[in-house]
Amino acid sequence: MNGERHTYVLELILALRRQGWLWTEEYIWHKKNCYPGKWPNRFRDAWECCLQFNKTKKFKMFQDAVRVPMGGWAETRLKSLGKNDVVRFDSRVGSGFGKNIANWLDRDLAYPTNVLHLATETGNKNHSASFPLALPAWFIKLFTEEGDWVLDPFVGSGTTCEAAQNLARNSVGIDIKQEYVDLARSRLSSVKLTLFEPGEQYVANNGKSARRLHRSKHS
Repeated sequence: MNGERHTYVLELILALRRQGWLWTEEYIWHKKNCYPGKWPNRFRDAWECCLQFNKTKKFKMFQDAVRVPMGGWAETRLKSLGKNDVVRFDSRVGSGFGKNIANWLDRDLAYPTNVLHLATETGNKNHSASFPLALPAWFIKLFTEEGDWVLDPFVGSGTTCEAAQNLARNSVGIDIKQEYVDLARSRLSSVKLTLFEPGEQYVANNGKSARRLHRSKHS
């Protein structure tokens, strides 16, 4: 904008903090196949910010739900450990950080970083700010449990609500544009989850046991 980056993200952060929100974390969505482009004063964007705000310092967070495979490096790096790998080895630059490589032994999964490497593939072709289903799914798994509610106040094509339904969460989507509301409804109408087996009922049998009744189509 006018030859420089817009500050709306920074302004949003400051505005929410003034309202009492805690800026807990900032995630980066790395777009592995970002759109091509060329500008005279900058390079193409290959990432977007995903900002996390909370009302309190304590909140639900299920880090185990988003663990990732260790990767091939573990097979070679952990095969032969040196003397500095089996104890906490502090950084030599005096940063206060340290590591114990031996702690990674016998692990198949590790906690991720705050950088999400996801391609921009999407089934939606009618919205200018679309994102892959895996993006909201990752955050839904991290911060909610089955049966919880997920709210998207800018529902757009309904990607977040679809991800929530696929993960057995309830969802609410809001948008000021009727065309996006209709788009989301048409998209979500094909997402159906069966929570209970239909056509069966259990009743007491003389107070001694329970028997199964099968409902007929005309009952």
